Amino acid sequence: MWHVVFGFVAVGTMAARGAYARRVEDSLVVVLARHVLVSALIATMATVTGRALIENEVAPARNLVVVFIVATAALSVSRIAFTMYDRRRYAEGGATTRALVVGTGPDARRAAHRLLRRPNIGLMPIGYVDDEHRPEHVVASDEGRALPILGGVDDFDRLVAQHRIDALIVTYLTGVNAGYRLSELVARAHELRLTVFLIPRLPEVVNTRSRRHRVGTLPIDELRPVDTRSGLFRVKYFVDRVLGSLGVVALAPVLLTLALLVRASSPGPVLYRQRRVGLDGREFDILKFRSMRAEAPKPLSAAPEWTPETGMAPGGVEGEDRRTSIGKFLRSSNLDELPQLINIAKGDMCLVGPRPERPEFVERFARELHMYDARHRVKAGLTGWAQVHGLRGQTSIAERAEWDNYYIENWSFALDIAIIVRTVKTFFQTSE
Repeated sequence: MWHVVFGFVAVGTMAARGAYARRVEDSLVVVLARHVLVSALIATMATVTGRALIENEVAPARNLVVVFIVATAALSVSRIAFTMYDRRRYAEGGATTRALVVGTGPDARRAAHRLLRRPNIGLMPIGYVDDEHRPEHVVASDEGRALPILGGVDDFDRLVAQHRIDALIVTYLTGVNAGYRLSELVARAHELRLTVFLIPRLPEVVNTRSRRHRVGTLPIDELRPVDTRSGLFRVKYFVDRVLGSLGVVALAPVLLTLALLVRASSPGPVLYRQRRVGLDGREFDILKFRSMRAEAPKPLSAAPEWTPETGMAPGGVEGEDRRTSIGKFLRSSNLDELPQLINIAKGDMCLVGPRPERPEFVERFARELHMYDARHRVKAGLTGWAQVHGLRGQTSIAERAEWDNYYIENWSFALDIAIIVRTVKTFFQTSE
């Protein structure tokens, strides 16, 4: 009987905590940490308490541990299975939620851009609603892709019926009485039983620590920034140094084998050192296995464009391709990054954080990109939130900085675990 009670309490707790509610996008590891572990713990405590009160019997500690582990595993497997099923179904176009985007400003375009790139979320923007532009006007939402402005607010009912709309993504409108028109639009969307998603006006500063209060009927959001000098970050850095040291010891045979292969591939040092910028703008030497021949490279001007104006970051093969045969393998498998475990053990870096950049680029990007320097509030990382979202090599600098700052503002140990898990999944994927 108590096993049945345990199951009902665990599933009920997960439901009450919103674990089964559809989310636009969330890390599966974070969901498991926030919901599954907590729900299994609450169910264990409730079952033990109920059994003690009703039957005057307390289960041995060993039994409690076994029940907790089995329940956590079962809940995790079921949650992962349902999530993967939903993501695959959405990616294939099944049960997709068709949405209108209100407004055509930067936040509206960014929302459409992200959703179009992630069809497995299941929320597909169809077009924009905006009074300030002609319906035939087209607004870019991704490179090589665009969405039309389908009409204005007065056309809303017709657009919902014509395009079979299920949801509304609200940013903001411009013009006279824009606030009132937007309120009326949301109210009408609710009457039509549409799901409404609201993007805040200051998305960069809204994080998971934000709290909502009310003064009468007026909602007030309290923005609570992360304290990167707190004891939790000191614990993170200590744990990272321990794990980095253990990693160097555990992977010593692999590191030695790769070092011998690099040494045999061409004359020159085994390790490549390069100045990078880390915590509080301090410079350090990042370590990698040398992947190129040691002769002097041609000027960097021969490299592909990576300037802030074009939006591309430096990285990959810049200028003449001098990679050795083993170097190509090391880069494509990301094994050239393994010596950075030494940087982590020394305390220059940590396992998870923004990837460090070269000083000359940092100086320029800090001048030309909004909030770029904010990434130096924490230690640089071997992997990061931007990297697990595909922003590696010659990709958008601004988007990297945005993802890195999101990671800092929303940091938690659960988020670090999620990034490490996703890194393990992609570590051996081919990259240039």
